[in-house]
Amino acid sequence: IIVTGVIMSIFTGSCLCGSVNYKSNSDPLVIQNCHCDQCRKATGSVYLTNLFIKEENFEITGEVNNYTHLSDAGNKMTKYFCPKCGSQIFGKNSGRPGITTIRAGTVNEKEIIKPIRNLFMKSKVPSTPLDNSLEACEGMPLN
Repeated sequence: IIVTGVIMSIFTGSCLCGSVNYKSNSDPLVIQNCHCDQCRKATGSVYLTNLFIKEENFEITGEVNNYTHLSDAGNKMTKYFCPKCGSQIFGKNSGRPGITTIRAGTVNEKEIIKPIRNLFMKSKVPSTPLDNSLEACEGMPLN
C-alpha cells in the first residue's frame, strides 16, 4: 500500500526484548502450522505457525544470529533469532528461494494469523488440540 510515497506495513512484529523489529508490506501468501520434529524442537512448543511472505516485502531492523540445518528433504533451513533474548523471528528454506517465513508468535497484529493447514501430522504431539476445519497433511504438501 502506498500513501503519499510512504510504504505502509501490512503487519509488524518483534522479538521478546524489542531489539529486533520487522515489517511486511504485503499480506502473507499462506499461513501454516508445522508439527514436524525440527519445528517443535526449534520453538520449544508443540507446533510452529509460519506466515510465508515474499522476501522482497520483508524489512528487518536490529541484529540477528542464525542457525542452519538440513530438512528431511535435504533443504538448508536457516532460522534467525535475536542474540539478546533468543526469540526465533523468521526463517528461510533453500527449497523456497525468495520466501521468508515469519514466526507467528512474533507478529503484533494477531488478527491476521489464520492458518489454512496443519503439516506433518505424522509427527504431531498426540495431545495437541487441533482446529478440525483446517486441511491436515501427513507431511509437506506438493503445492
